[in-house]
Order: sequence, then structure tokens, then C-alpha cells
Amino acid sequence: MLRTFFKSDVPHVLRIEQMVNVVPWTEETFMQCFRAGYVGWVMEVDKKVIGFIIIAMQGQECHILNVGVARDHQRQGIGRTLLEQVLSHAKKEGISIAYLEVRRSNSKAISLYRNMSFRPVGERKDYYPTVAGHEDALVFAKSL
Repeated sequence: MLRTFFKSDVPHVLRIEQMVNVVPWTEETFMQCFRAGYVGWVMEVDKKVIGFIIIAMQGQECHILNVGVARDHQRQGIGRTLLEQVLSHAKKEGISIAYLEVRRSNSKAISLYRNMSFRPVGERKDYYPTVAGHEDALVFAKSL
């Protein structure tokens, strides 16, 4: 079941975030997103959160800030469903373009984004922290 992301979901989302990211967001980072007015959705199976997405919208732009799917539920279309929800919501809000960053090494996510017609538009050097330093981000965009 796809539904709105609530503050009460943060502990569940945080567990996913810690499982799938080398340097995960903190609980405070998620709470800052709520304070900033960002919106998101979670995917539930049997009342258990298995995926999430958070976005910021400003002007004509949607920025996909974070997407995560529990490892044992990856490659099952959940990430695609979350992204489709965002794109549909953004279109309804009059947004004309969606952006996201992805680790250069995240080939699974890059493949999904390309399959959904996101196109590379740039890169950010040393954008993501890693255990041993930093990794470049690829910037993707999709016209809505």
C-alpha cells in the first residue's frame, strides 16, 4: 500500500536508510525535511514500511531528495512505484521538471532512472560522503 509519509514513519524509514546507504541520513535530517515542508510517501506491506521517497518542490521544479527500498524488497518495482507517485503528484502541482542525484556507483538506481526516461544532465564532484572519502553524484532530470 502506497501512502503519505508521516513523522511517525521516521523510525521505520531510518532502519531502511541505515541498511541501504553507506552514510545514511540521520533521524534529525528526516525531521528537518518535515520542518521544511517537504513531502513524501511510503510503501507498506502487511503494515510494515518497506520503501520511502521524499521530495522538495519549488517553483517549477521537483527535487527528489531521497529514495530507499529495503534490500529484501528491491528489484520488485517498489522504487518505480514510488517514483511514479512523485511524478504524478508533481505534474498535478504544475511542476515542469524533476531532478535527482545518484551515486555514480549505484548502477541499479541509474538503470531504473534511465528506464523511466530520466536523462543525465551533469555531475557533482565529491557530493556523497563515503567511508573512505567522497563519491561523485550524477545529476538526472526528467521533463514533465
